Amino acid sequence: MSSTQSYSRFSDENYKNWLKTTESLYILRSRIQGFVEKETETYHNSLKTNIRSTIPHLYGQNCKQTCDNKKPLCQLCNHWRNEIVANHNGKGNSMHWDNCRPHLWPTNKWEVAKAHMPRGHRQHCTFDQFDIAAILNLMSFCKHFKEIPGQCVSKVLNVRNSVMHSPDFRMSNEDMRRHHNTFLQLAESLKHHIPELKDLEKEIKQFYNILDNNFNQPPCEVDGQQEDLQTVKDFQQVLDREQQAMKDRIEDIISRFEGIQDENIKEKPQDTKSLLDFLDQNKDLLETLGPEVDKLKEMQAKVDQHEEQITHLTGRVDQLEKVTHDPVFYGNPLKYKNHLYEYCQAKKWPEDKFPVFTEDQEAQGYRGKVTVNGQSFIGINVFNDKKAAHQEVAYIALEQLKLQEENTDEPSSSVMHSEASSSSSSGITFFGKVTVDLSREVASDRCSSKEEATEAAYKVLWESFCISAPVEGQTYKSVTMEYFNTNGFPKPTEDFDDSTTICKLKLVGPFTFYDKDGSTKKRQAEQQAAKVALQHLSGIISCLPVSDSEKNFKGVLKERLDQLGLKNPIYETEESKAETSEEPMSTDISSDLITSTVSISEAEVKDHSESESICTSAQLPSRQESVHVPVPAEPDPPDSSSPASLTKKPKIECPGITFFGKVTVDLNQEVASDRCSSKEEATEAAYKILSERFHISAPPEGQTYRMGIMGHFNRHDLQKPTEEFVDDDNTTICKLKLVGPFTFSDKDGSTKKRQAEQQAAKVALQQLSGILNCPLVSESEKNFKGVLKERLDQLGLKNPIYETEESKAETSEEPVTSGMSPELSNLSISQAAVKEHLNLKSESISTSAQLPSGQESVHVPVPVQPDPPDSSSPASLRKKPRIDCPEIDELFNVYNLKPPQVNVENIKYDQNFKCTVTVKLENYTYANKQQGYDNKKDAIRKTYLLFGRVMEILDASSDEKMSSALVKQHFTQRSLPLPQDDVEGSVKPFYCSLKNITYDVKYDGQGSSEHEAKLRALQNALRSLPPLFGYPSLPGADSAEVVQNQLSSMLNGACQKEPVIDLKSEERASIKLSFCNYMLKCTCQSNKKAARSHLCERILGLLGVKTENNASLRNSLDEWFKKQNLPQPVFEDTEEALGAKATFSLPLTCCSPGWEDSWETAKSKLLQELKLRFSFWRTKTIEIYFSMS
Repeated sequence: MSSTQSYSRFSDENYKNWLKTTESLYILRSRIQGFVEKETETYHNSLKTNIRSTIPHLYGQNCKQTCDNKKPLCQLCNHWRNEIVANHNGKGNSMHWDNCRPHLWPTNKWEVAKAHMPRGHRQHCTFDQFDIAAILNLMSFCKHFKEIPGQCVSKVLNVRNSVMHSPDFRMSNEDMRRHHNTFLQLAESLKHHIPELKDLEKEIKQFYNILDNNFNQPPCEVDGQQEDLQTVKDFQQVLDREQQAMKDRIEDIISRFEGIQDENIKEKPQDTKSLLDFLDQNKDLLETLGPEVDKLKEMQAKVDQHEEQITHLTGRVDQLEKVTHDPVFYGNPLKYKNHLYEYCQAKKWPEDKFPVFTEDQEAQGYRGKVTVNGQSFIGINVFNDKKAAHQEVAYIALEQLKLQEENTDEPSSSVMHSEASSSSSSGITFFGKVTVDLSREVASDRCSSKEEATEAAYKVLWESFCISAPVEGQTYKSVTMEYFNTNGFPKPTEDFDDSTTICKLKLVGPFTFYDKDGSTKKRQAEQQAAKVALQHLSGIISCLPVSDSEKNFKGVLKERLDQLGLKNPIYETEESKAETSEEPMSTDISSDLITSTVSISEAEVKDHSESESICTSAQLPSRQESVHVPVPAEPDPPDSSSPASLTKKPKIECPGITFFGKVTVDLNQEVASDRCSSKEEATEAAYKILSERFHISAPPEGQTYRMGIMGHFNRHDLQKPTEEFVDDDNTTICKLKLVGPFTFSDKDGSTKKRQAEQQAAKVALQQLSGILNCPLVSESEKNFKGVLKERLDQLGLKNPIYETEESKAETSEEPVTSGMSPELSNLSISQAAVKEHLNLKSESISTSAQLPSGQESVHVPVPVQPDPPDSSSPASLRKKPRIDCPEIDELFNVYNLKPPQVNVENIKYDQNFKCTVTVKLENYTYANKQQGYDNKKDAIRKTYLLFGRVMEILDASSDEKMSSALVKQHFTQRSLPLPQDDVEGSVKPFYCSLKNITYDVKYDGQGSSEHEAKLRALQNALRSLPPLFGYPSLPGADSAEVVQNQLSSMLNGACQKEPVIDLKSEERASIKLSFCNYMLKCTCQSNKKAARSHLCERILGLLGVKTENNASLRNSLDEWFKKQNLPQPVFEDTEEALGAKATFSLPLTCCSPGWEDSWETAKSKLLQELKLRFSFWRTKTIEIYFSMS
């Protein structure tokens, strides 16, 4: 090697700066080696300790299956993996398991450390084999190094990436100085942990001096020998370090070409070319790095060949696109736009709701778009002609609008005509409910104790749900739990971070919200339910409170859930029919009543809790009219615990009953005085403002405004305001705060509940108009409740709560005789039978009519409907009656478990249905046309992200930058052909399509019936798949057949196969036992304490309670009985010196562990579970006795 050759490149100051920075990284790596080696060993030992406490029976063992990442891990390796994930900063999908060989985790610390490093280190197993990037990533992402300042580590990582990916191996003086300071900042922050870093700057400066002093000019030779031996050594040292830096650069490029490095930094072809050109100009380096350069050139040749093939294929595709014809359009394409306009005219929509056609221009042509009645529709195909694109999207819009109309049509009221009788109408009210599947978390701040952290966390949750404030003596936790129980919500789970004492409350599971008001349309009922959900969950899902002016509450709720990566809400509606009869009493009735009978409408008897009166009719001979006699019925008091979706009461005026309404408004308002010279003056000024706000007349002479307000609040039983003073610059401001419930009552009353509530709302508005900053209401206003609610919503206050009280006037039970024949003048209805039915004490109702003398009373039996199923039971379970099981009886005989000490209360099984809908995509092309992107990289990444989420390959937490890699990895692991991404456009906006997609995606649903399970599975598919086929979303339905037809039509339109539906039933068996004064006795231990501990262990085994190794068995047993609110077991000494006995009583329910395919299998699993529980008594050292007391 000629020194002159080396000197030529070293004459470039920027090249020397690059080399200096590269060497500084090597020096830093060598200085932290001892520290990293030691801490990695400590980290590995800590994981071993955790494994020992988690699975002690496997501690010290090695993997026997030689696990790798291509197949499921064994139990030992799986626990190691979980421990590694728990110690990783960031998301789990940022870990690189391909680096690891799991079977070596228990024995090799570096196999564990590699999980936190970038890709490409699978074969490395010592510190010397890891570059500085791997070591810094370990320190950044492993929680064991949490004391290391992550910001400094990240800055050094950025320097390494900048140096390693420099295309021309050059760096300015300013950049070098900035990078040098970055190294020193890290050294300063770590010097307490790594003393070796104190001399880091000195060693770096030494290398700088060697490079500057020895390469300013060529080394001189004297008589064939160089001047200074030290100079020669320094010269060679620099060249060695230069060669190592170039070798690392080449290996980094090769690893990226092979796809084993991270994708956040893409290697550009010109960078490789620059490197090869640089080596060609410096032959000494080219000779030294010969093998590495040959491999790089070979890899570059493959890449060039691949690019050439892509260019050739792109040219062929472009040629084919030039001759592409419009898709074949079925039917007459010239009519659909006209039909759509005619449809809008028939609906009498305003002109601004009429269709507005536009189009998107794409590479192949035009895709139609239309907006009609506030809804937007997009065409499926691309056309060369705009008109054809408009006709296609018009057809799509017309079909969708007709489908929506069919789903929302209300059953028309039936009208029956008879001679001289008025019509009878029946109306339908729909009540909506929505179920939101939450997975959210709230956390407290750092606290000094678990109790304080728990209360703080529940306060955050309380504020999120806007629950009423706890009264004195209550905690936020008790108020929140009461609120959750009242609404039937799943209770939050508590999780503590012991290192910082932070309490985290996790809300996981279905939360159901009901619309109490009802609507005459299904869609409106669902919108109301969505509004209720948003009002409750706005704090949980981090969205603004909804306004009454909002029209699409379902859309707002879905959009927010999508942003959080949660599942779509599930809507259901229930119908309530109200039947009223308004036929007048007949005034011309024949005396021939021999065949007359009296019947009570079964529908009204069945819904006695929903109606205000029972209508009783007398069936008369032909050509005569029926008689309807109103019979007042005592309505049941409202059940506050019943769901909001229970059937509503029909609007029927009740003779003799007056309703008085009252409304409670939860205020949180404030009024303040101006600045005053004293507190007394400020107080009076504030009460004067409050008096004016409540429209109270000025106080008489001698009284103050404060006295007038207090008297008014006392008379109306309102909460008194709290006073707060603000002192500033010798002035005082008084603030009066109105916080808490304010109740206003209607004193006039009404014969209708709704009207009584409206009257109460009117009183509240008259009193609070000044406080709520709204004008006084007019007498012509019809919807006082709506005005009050709207104003409270604008102020961010809670919805008002309405109540009504009934007042009955005494009614005469004299028979109705006006205008009736004498034979019918004594007609009356026996109310005893009605009351008897309402109390559910009889099997039928006999309603008698008192007929003229000599005629018999006719009794018409009305069958009593059975009680509805318990709404509190899980919807997915269908309970069966007790079943006889000889095998279980035999088991009890074997263990001598007999009454009265042990009783079998019930053996039953539950049934559930599970449906799986499989959608098989074959060679499908997903075109992401939602929006254009500024560059091709974003287009590809976003398209993979959307595709992955639709196919449930990715979730909301998946890293967007890794979306394409994760999707491809998912396909590769399943041996599926990878999707081919194709970017359209030569300038922005860019659009990306994924071609040749072959993939099976499954959607599951469960329910208490086959139809329910099938419907839920199909609904899940219909919620997820539409974006994949060009539809933002599709309306669902309450019929599995309708949803299946929608899904099939969508798939057929994309030339895909019909969905495959698989239905199966599952069974689970359970047994309920009761132990009464059951006694166990132990005499096998060395002392009495051990004997009692032995008894505790056996009882806990019977209960199926697992205890920790170091936990006290007696404490665990006492805690279990305490939680179940059962009397504690009684322990006594026996007559034997070292014996003990225990007596206890408890109910015990034992179930088969999971759902099984058949009842026989479920019964067999239950039998195994019982044998496992009873095996704790199968020992020669325990004698079982029964207490006969």
